[in-house]
Amino acid sequence: MTAIVSRLVRSRASVAAFFVLLVWCVFGLVNARYFTLANAASIALQMSVLALLATGQMFALTVRGFDISVGAVAALSSVVAALAWNQFGPAGLLAGAAAGIAVGTINGLLVAVVGVQPIVATLGTLIGARGLSLLISNSGQVVPLQSPQMILGLAYGKWLGLAPLAWLAFACVAFAALMLRYTLLGRRIVMFGSNPDAARLVGMNAMAVHVAAYQITGLFAGLAGLAMVMRAGGGLPTDGGGMELQSIASAVIGGTALTGGIASPLGSVLGAAFIQSLASGLNMSGISPFTAEIAIGAVIITASSVSIAPQLAGRLRARVRRNRETKNDT
Repeated sequence: MTAIVSRLVRSRASVAAFFVLLVWCVFGLVNARYFTLANAASIALQMSVLALLATGQMFALTVRGFDISVGAVAALSSVVAALAWNQFGPAGLLAGAAAGIAVGTINGLLVAVVGVQPIVATLGTLIGARGLSLLISNSGQVVPLQSPQMILGLAYGKWLGLAPLAWLAFACVAFAALMLRYTLLGRRIVMFGSNPDAARLVGMNAMAVHVAAYQITGLFAGLAGLAMVMRAGGGLPTDGGGMELQSIASAVIGGTALTGGIASPLGSVLGAAFIQSLASGLNMSGISPFTAEIAIGAVIITASSVSIAPQLAGRLRARVRRNRETKNDT
């Protein structure tokens, strides 16, 4: 038991867990309705999209990149899925996931093969995906599903206290965790992020691994788009704005390193839970949405700073050690 507690304390995800508990304690004292199982289930449903985006973003961060197009890709995927549903039935949802993979492939090729900087490549695909979703949805109109009752039950039904959509999102995150830990591709993604040069020296196809990481990021953006469809009963071409930055913040708060090589699926979910819990608490407290955005931004900065403190401390210790060794040599 002591070993388990010690491991949790050392875990980078424990920082995100601490902030989630802090938010719940603070808002639970302010508003008794906040600290209820019904509100917890509501937050779990609301955070499903962000949790998927943060998990996908984690893969891009792990290979020393990032993807600011995920929000627009999720919106595009939701529109593609809705249009395909209306043409081919429920099987059309696969088209939404395929759209996410397609954009992820473009991002991966631009970054890994062409050598475009991640911010430039993904900014371009952000603009392109947003424009395409507006184009195919008739100038930004919501694309309603035909017979949406079949899919709305996933978002507004209940299974073991939570919406089925929340369980599906958590299952996707669990799949990502298993892939990173037990598959060759997952281990290679982490290895590449830790030391790209060493990965190439041991014979790894670093370019393919780099592209695959962005493809997985695109896949999870596509899954987030499907979650949007399940919640709204249609494609939402204008949604997803701002969620790309929230996904980065969620992953970093949860312990995924901006410098690459460290991935935390559980931490990414906890980071998303922290952001959604904070937003929900501010909303229930009657705070202006504009003031709430300022507060959320300030708290995210604080939480992110705390989460990367161990990295900064490690760099400082390494620098001090090198200075001492240099002095001893002289």
